[in-house]
Amino acid sequence: MLNFFDLYMALLRCRRLVIAISALMLVAVGVHSQVIINGNPTFSDSTSNIILYSIPQEYFGHTFTATFQVDPATQWQNITINGKPISSNPITFTNVSGDKSYIIRARSSEGPIVKRLQFTFLPIMSIEGEIGYDFVDTHVTLLTPDGTLDESMLAQVKWRGGYTNTEGRHKRNYSIKFIDENGEKQDRRLLGMRRDNHWKLDAGQVDLSRVRNRVATDLWLDMAHEPYYYNQAPEALTAARGKMVEVFTHGKYMGIYSLMECIDRKQLQVKKYDEDTKLIHGMIWNTTSWSKVAEFKEWAYYDNDNPYFNTFLVEYPDFEEVHPTHHEDLYNAVRFVAQGNVNSFNAQAHLYFDMPVLIDYAIFTQFLISVDNGVNNIFWVIYDREIDKKLTLAAWDLDWSLGTNRDSPNFRGGKAEPDYDYKFSSKQFITLKDPQCIYHDDMIERYWQLRKTWLSEESLIERLNSVVTPLVESGAVAREEARWSGDSDIHGLPLDIVGEKEYIIDWIKKRLAHLDRTLMRHPCDVDSDGAVTAFDISAILTYLLNGTGYDSNFDVNGDGFITSSDLGMLYDFVLGLNQNE
Repeated sequence: MLNFFDLYMALLRCRRLVIAISALMLVAVGVHSQVIINGNPTFSDSTSNIILYSIPQEYFGHTFTATFQVDPATQWQNITINGKPISSNPITFTNVSGDKSYIIRARSSEGPIVKRLQFTFLPIMSIEGEIGYDFVDTHVTLLTPDGTLDESMLAQVKWRGGYTNTEGRHKRNYSIKFIDENGEKQDRRLLGMRRDNHWKLDAGQVDLSRVRNRVATDLWLDMAHEPYYYNQAPEALTAARGKMVEVFTHGKYMGIYSLMECIDRKQLQVKKYDEDTKLIHGMIWNTTSWSKVAEFKEWAYYDNDNPYFNTFLVEYPDFEEVHPTHHEDLYNAVRFVAQGNVNSFNAQAHLYFDMPVLIDYAIFTQFLISVDNGVNNIFWVIYDREIDKKLTLAAWDLDWSLGTNRDSPNFRGGKAEPDYDYKFSSKQFITLKDPQCIYHDDMIERYWQLRKTWLSEESLIERLNSVVTPLVESGAVAREEARWSGDSDIHGLPLDIVGEKEYIIDWIKKRLAHLDRTLMRHPCDVDSDGAVTAFDISAILTYLLNGTGYDSNFDVNGDGFITSSDLGMLYDFVLGLNQNE
């Protein structure tokens, strides 16, 4: 009779055999590449008859020469490209551009064939098979513009997401786990990012620009302070890098996606669980949904035999592999904030939180009006609880930002307005806004430092253009709009990505002006017009000379009095003597 271990091993061998057989079958029955260019497959959309191939951007606007073949299995005859018979190789494609198609005509036993060959300079990823809510064994192909081909990579793929993964959705997000022929993890380095087996494809499903998550995430990676343990782990990243790609699934064009890394132990570089001593070091929790506890406004008892502490889910160490877990440090931070006040926060917040990162995140979410990221979609992180139990954070899923409101039928208005008074929900961020908080002035000063760099109008607009322009010039925007404009995912609205980009640019200008005048008003901006000019000097000078026109903003140095010291500080700022203070 088989004991439990023998039975387990038999089932495991059976599973591996099934995966290996499935892998061979998938390779054998993968979608046929009818046209082959430079020895690599092209990718066909069964609904639009587009054939897509990726080449280096340097050929756009110029001539591209390549070998051109048709798979003999297609049995195409009398093949022409733009009316010219295919008589010899290589073939020259002139005036390549993102909006140009080369018409391929042929005949087969089933009748006339008409295809439109288009070129892109974005990478192309193809996923075979029907994908659903559960992981299925499939294979993935990735073609890069330089001709590098990763073909028939074995993987398990499923739909992913919360709001975007409900019934009736069409442009889905995907989770990809690469495996080997035995069903074990297979790490892969994709598009110059990290080497790992687990990747995400972000669809920008309810984003009319398709790029908000990518733009906002890259902004966080650039503007945020390094986590407090950076000296011990200099490769740590507190968000997921990504690259824009065009995606096919099961022979259908699915459009523009961001191929992304994951937020996990490898990304955050927290110290590993010690298998020998069974000691938990680094920890990661993900806030899965809103609650008073997740807002740090109430505290609740924890159970280390449960992967959840209220709506916080322990992500590392994996609860299935390491349990009981250790929620105590997160619980202590929640209880400290929930039970405390501004005085206790002033005295001890630095013991519980990575304050420079916390301040940056407050500024970041306030600028973006990222309503879904003030409580939800935050990863709380401890590097090594045996050394320091302090929490830092990582940002995730920032598509509801930069002037979009998914609760509105047209994704506009309400919380998306640039002058919307975005109120923090989590108590630790609320406390930062309290003028009695010792970190309040630090937040204002940090904002104005960032306004000269990553949060300048010029920098933000350039960042947005640097993502959208390649999508336009590669032809990806036109293909995306043809595929998804008017879809129910976006409430039946027309998809106009360039128009949405212009809307975001205008929104950025108005949002910064609003913050400059209100919440993040600089102490030297005494007339609250969003700029420090001679008018501010004139206002204080008039009051000091004549005693008229009093405004509490005249107390520039915050000492409780309005004197020549305030005027001197303002003069110094205007002259550029202390603009970094």
